[in-house]
Amino acid sequence: MQQPPAHDDHSWSSTGLARNEAINQWRDWAANTIAPIDVTVFDTDHFAARWTSHGVGQLRLLQLHAPAQRVVHTGDGSSGRATPSIQLVYARRGTHKTRMGGKKFNVEPGQFVLLDNTRFYQMEMDTEHEAIDLMMPHAWLEKYLPEPEALLARPISAREGWGAPLGCLIETMVMGLDESPLPRPLIAEQVGALLTLATGFHEAPQNSRHRGQLARRILRRIETDYADVELTPERIADDLGISRRYLQALLASAGTSFVQELNAQRLDRASDLLTDPRAANLSLGEVAWRCGFLDPGYFARLFRKRFGVTPSQWRGHPLG
Repeated sequence: MQQPPAHDDHSWSSTGLARNEAINQWRDWAANTIAPIDVTVFDTDHFAARWTSHGVGQLRLLQLHAPAQRVVHTGDGSSGRATPSIQLVYARRGTHKTRMGGKKFNVEPGQFVLLDNTRFYQMEMDTEHEAIDLMMPHAWLEKYLPEPEALLARPISAREGWGAPLGCLIETMVMGLDESPLPRPLIAEQVGALLTLATGFHEAPQNSRHRGQLARRILRRIETDYADVELTPERIADDLGISRRYLQALLASAGTSFVQELNAQRLDRASDLLTDPRAANLSLGEVAWRCGFLDPGYFARLFRKRFGVTPSQWRGHPLG
């Protein structure tokens, strides 16, 4: 008789563990499994947590029951055992107050959000909470969402519209993966298809696909090399084998420009760095330099224009 396929499923609970041992194991797991994450537990005297983990094709499904805590994602996708991926964080219980890419927003129960585990973000939960985390490798996700970066940090309802069937599928996966009549890789394909519908993505016509791919390569290069003070349109155009004029036309057709994208990327990264507790001792000039700005005054003017407050005020503003 053919044996059923073995699944990469695991679970953990703090029950029965000494408090300090349980907290250390919880922090170590977050830092080495989900992505490089620093965890601060608010009430260590009453710590209780548990997780389950399931392999679903190329995806990893995590169900987390956690105490009030703050998680700071360091943005280094090369650390730990996790492959760089996009995470779908679905809140089942408790508000997830989030900061990423210069944005502050809440993920309420019944909503999900896409986050990039190669970038800095912070989530703070004031109460006990429950979440489902789907880790989706970039190469897999791009079959369904060729431009996932455009959908990051945007909470979407999993109870309305096309988000509702996706929410139902995720809930059902948590409750009954072992009883599924479909192999898990096929379930993952259903996740991808419903995610396409839930996010409202519409694929570009075939005759414009090449232009779209080039535009995405330009934007990714800016996202990768934003801190390089010598990054110019000419340099990227030369590397891609196109003219500077064509590069500008590609970005214009996408509704943006090189300077607009570069400054936005630098300011987003600066806003993240200013709220990173590990960068608290950096001067504003050092923050500006690390994000590609040679002139701290110019950086401060752009930052205030973008966010409505000075860099110093942003650094001192609590997560709300």
